[in-house]
Amino acid sequence: MNDLFASTNFGTEKLLEKELLSLGVSDIKIIKGGIYYKSNDLLLYKSLMWSRIASRIYLCIKIFTINNIDDLYDHVYSINWTEIFHIHNTFLVNFKGTNNFIRNSLFGALVTKDAIIDQFQNKYASRPNVNLIEPDIRIKLVLLNNNILHIMLDLSGEPLNKRGYRQFYNTTPIKENLATAIVLSSGWNENTPMIDPMCGSGTFLIEAAMISSDRAPGLKRLKWGFQFWKKYNKNLWKKVLEEAEEKFKIGIKKCFQNYFIGYDYDPEIIKKAKKNASNAGVLKIIQFLTKDVNNLKNIYHKEQEGIILSNPPYGERYQTENKLVGLYVQLGITAKKYFKNWKLSIFSASTFLLDFLQMQSHEKYFFKNGPLNCIQKNFLIFFKNSSITTNEFKDRLNKNFKKLKKWINSEKLESFRVYHADLPNYNIIVDVYDKWVVIQEYQAPKSIDHNKAFKRLCDAIYYTKEVLSISINNIVLKTRIKNKNKTQYKKLFNSNDFITIKEYHAKFLVNLTDYVDTGLFSDKRLVRKLLGVLAKGKDFLNLFSYTGTATVYAGLGHANSTTSVDISNTYIKWSARNMSLNNLTSSQHNFIQYDCLKWIKKTNQKFDLIFINPPTFSNSKKMQQSFDLKRDYLDVMIHLKKILRHDGTIIFSSSTRNFEINFNCIKKMQLHAKKITNKIQSKDHLKNSNIYHSWLIKHIK
Repeated sequence: MNDLFASTNFGTEKLLEKELLSLGVSDIKIIKGGIYYKSNDLLLYKSLMWSRIASRIYLCIKIFTINNIDDLYDHVYSINWTEIFHIHNTFLVNFKGTNNFIRNSLFGALVTKDAIIDQFQNKYASRPNVNLIEPDIRIKLVLLNNNILHIMLDLSGEPLNKRGYRQFYNTTPIKENLATAIVLSSGWNENTPMIDPMCGSGTFLIEAAMISSDRAPGLKRLKWGFQFWKKYNKNLWKKVLEEAEEKFKIGIKKCFQNYFIGYDYDPEIIKKAKKNASNAGVLKIIQFLTKDVNNLKNIYHKEQEGIILSNPPYGERYQTENKLVGLYVQLGITAKKYFKNWKLSIFSASTFLLDFLQMQSHEKYFFKNGPLNCIQKNFLIFFKNSSITTNEFKDRLNKNFKKLKKWINSEKLESFRVYHADLPNYNIIVDVYDKWVVIQEYQAPKSIDHNKAFKRLCDAIYYTKEVLSISINNIVLKTRIKNKNKTQYKKLFNSNDFITIKEYHAKFLVNLTDYVDTGLFSDKRLVRKLLGVLAKGKDFLNLFSYTGTATVYAGLGHANSTTSVDISNTYIKWSARNMSLNNLTSSQHNFIQYDCLKWIKKTNQKFDLIFINPPTFSNSKKMQQSFDLKRDYLDVMIHLKKILRHDGTIIFSSSTRNFEINFNCIKKMQLHAKKITNKIQSKDHLKNSNIYHSWLIKHIK
């Protein structure tokens, strides 16, 4: 009998146990990450050929205790390696674990390698070579507690998840053995249809089709670790291989094509999935079609039951969670609308996104996908009509959009606001950025039922897509939380994804995901336009310049010079990029990273036109003291007066609710202020006159 160890993904141990028992192995002992078991030679080869769950299968050579480096060397040397592999074979040692005398796994591997080479050298006066890339023999050592060391021979060679069929895959592929574990945990019945609406490289469907057609996962592998083992039994392996080939020939004939369907919105990905399925020999029983989740329908007979199984994107590596909520909302609504009595199984690393399915799972499984802790949730689909009927948000959004549409087209705007907390039950903002929509939710107070508030938010996401004809993949969700401690908003993500938005004759870079704000305030649209008109031949100063959008207008308006000041290096760089985008790159345009309040006190420069749009509150770590607009604006005006030329103009703008400047105090400074809010209030912001304010301020002559 052979003592073996099958390693596996964390969370799949029970599935591996069931698989090995079905093959006929005995004396199973489960540990975290694998199973020890015993088998004869036939079962050894069968487990290598048929295991869909194992990552690798090892032959256990020896278990021993070491107390020092000499113990490690002596025990390794005591093993008769010349009976395990030939001198002409290359080998590699992998050592896992450290203790007080093996403080580096590479050192443990080096000592092991030396012991093996010394044995060959002493016996044959020659030695096998080490190959770090593609060795014939792989030797694994695992150091456990109490200095117990397991030494094993890897019979797999390449990991068993590498079935040989997957030549093409997307950026975040799931290993084939984990995909099989997900398929088996989904509640799928081999006699029922399976649909993957976001199939990517097709791994779920291919693995399921291989199970249905009795196609052994190791059938097409050409190179195995055991083939370089001296005890390799060629005849026995040939028997196992021929049996697997015969089973597949019979099994594939029993399968029907319409039981496996994969969709993806990208036709190039569908081509790759087809190629993978062809390599696996199961293409004729899988349909791959180009289709978006938004267009997913049930093509089966009304009484037919099946399963939707998918691994939707969940924000890792190439996308952010707030870009993906619409996808999950759409998937949940589509499932309930068209797939009554079906099952739904979703694998994800984001419980946040899974909530947007708006479904209650009846089973949960926890797995590791590389370094990620992932969850698989299984649902039973019951038809619910609540999210498909008309509602007040949909009606209001539609009304607003129709009212604005003609104006939007005439102004040729790519960015505008279409909804701003119009209804008490839908306390959100909806902003359009060309082909994208950003939905900002104001966090509901604790007095509001969380489930009801969440349901309304999901409805708003769905109906926004419907009314505005926006792709469900182009909706970004953000939550605005009341800033109790008046702290600065932190960066949300690090996607660094920018899109270009046109506004009149200007162009701006906006980032829809990484920050609470996008880099472009549509409420300041007409202020920017006014500044462009006033800036001709003037020296222009933009304080709290943010992303420099006002500076762009001044530059395009042929200002003599522009100076943008902001404490954030991120925003200063963003400003420079916006200016460059508009071909404003000459030396007359200056960017200064500095505390604006300190800068206006120390500068000796004079300006003809000053734009200031200060925050309501700021206590940035870079500032020596906090800034409160209502408390400090008069002090700011004193310093602005000193740097404003005699015929100069200040445009003071604010987005602070119910803020008003004190005209008497301004007059005492020998300044004249005129409120121009109505003049520069854009049509998509008329209903918020208590939030947006602007004043034109000059010296009293």
